[in-house]
Amino acid sequence: MAISSLSGINSGLDSAGIVSNLVSLEARPIDVLISQQEQEEKKLSAFQDLQSRLQTFKSVVNTINTESRFLSTQGEFSNADSSSNNTVVDVTTTSSATSGTFSLTVNQLARETKVISQGFATTTSEITFGRVEIFDGTKTTFIDIDSSNNTVDGLRLAINNSGANVSATFLNDGDENNPIRLLISGTKTGEDNAINISHNFGGIGGEDIVATAFTETQSAQNAELVIDGVSISKNSNLVNDVVSGATLSLQSTGAGTLTLSTNITAITDKVANFVDGFNDIMLFLNEELALDPSTNQTGTLFGNFAVQNLQQTLRSTITNSVEGVKGDFQFLAQVGITTNNNGTISLDRSTLSNAIAKDPQNISQLFSSKGTTSNSGVTFIGFTNKTQAGTYDIRVRSGVPELRKAGDSDYVATTGGGNFFAGASDTDAEGLNFRVSNLADSDAGSITLTIGVAEVLNRTLNTLVDTSLKGPLASEIDTAEDTIDNLEKTIIEQEERLVQFEEDLQRRFTNLEIVVGRLNSQRDTFSQAISGIQNLFSK
Repeated sequence: MAISSLSGINSGLDSAGIVSNLVSLEARPIDVLISQQEQEEKKLSAFQDLQSRLQTFKSVVNTINTESRFLSTQGEFSNADSSSNNTVVDVTTTSSATSGTFSLTVNQLARETKVISQGFATTTSEITFGRVEIFDGTKTTFIDIDSSNNTVDGLRLAINNSGANVSATFLNDGDENNPIRLLISGTKTGEDNAINISHNFGGIGGEDIVATAFTETQSAQNAELVIDGVSISKNSNLVNDVVSGATLSLQSTGAGTLTLSTNITAITDKVANFVDGFNDIMLFLNEELALDPSTNQTGTLFGNFAVQNLQQTLRSTITNSVEGVKGDFQFLAQVGITTNNNGTISLDRSTLSNAIAKDPQNISQLFSSKGTTSNSGVTFIGFTNKTQAGTYDIRVRSGVPELRKAGDSDYVATTGGGNFFAGASDTDAEGLNFRVSNLADSDAGSITLTIGVAEVLNRTLNTLVDTSLKGPLASEIDTAEDTIDNLEKTIIEQEERLVQFEEDLQRRFTNLEIVVGRLNSQRDTFSQAISGIQNLFSK
């Protein structure tokens, strides 16, 4: 029987209201748990938002954390004939290109062989059985002409599917009787890739007879150019091994000046993107770690040690000097990047541009990583995120290179074999990879590794966003998720107990109403009896 149907029916009590109030009191711990769960969900959302922002910033950092990514060069060709609009060469460069000016003359472009066949009436005209032989400069390819391919179109398809470095297509020359010809072009330029094609069949006595005649319309030739007075011949019009770091795409004959220079605008734009990404992180952290003294309101992540530590690391990385940098610029503040009161940074593009123009290598070291050696017999290969910046002395003893950080007294043997070695584990040089050409006992100079601001941040961010490393941010996310799950389980258990508590109250009040009803019935019966006796005596 529902409590609502019995509420106060006999006792006159507001049983439903009493039960509702008691249940509300009993539910207060659940309200506290729900509030805690909502707060943890806010924290989890903030951590996940931070992780996403850090991943975005890491992608920006990765565009400048090595010298090859940071430095940008540009190439420009000026035609000697200022009145000519003729494009002689297009230039693309990499970061390894060295600034300089070169005289360039293109006397001849590379080209491929072109061969044309005799004329045919239609594309389905039959051709004689026999063998097609194609020499493409590197190999000879044979095609047998039989009933499966003995048409002009069949020959075209067979040539294109042969694997030879040639391409065949139809050409209609307008001849009244036999307008269809096969135009066969080499797919590679240069004298070494000259094409020769024939289609013959065996005649009486074993002599070959021409089945299809081919005529060369263009012979293969090399590109001929002169750079600073040095004559150069190349198979291709794409020349990428003459001027270091530059690819020349020859377009036509002509002469002029090739200029390679640092692309200051491109580098400045990269740094500007870095500044914007940094500021996005700092503004987010400021909001999440905020405390308003007037209202005592705090950000969602206020007081969190991992996030506070990240904020401090970002600030110190920007303001600290970079170890091992060679040049006048040791701090970002010297090249136009200054820190604001709220932890964000500002960029003076003009100051940065002037600094890049003065010493691009110095500026590169401020941001990116680079390894250099003092001995030509030692080649820097790379490093890992455990390798510390600094200068490392090298010596070879008993065929094994040994390293020590400049200023230390003891050398430590490296690991590796052949001529490739790496710094030992649990040392500052761990992961420092290099090659030594001579393993005779000697002092082999030194390796200097500079790690700029971008690479320092890259390491910090990698620890935070790479879940496999189980860094502090990943731990915070895992903890928040576990806490939310545990609170959810506790809330469900408490709600189940609350339902039982309410049902128990309802049963108790129902029983009370039943008991009171019985008592009322007994009272009424007794009262009637007394009244009857009184009436009897009164008569």
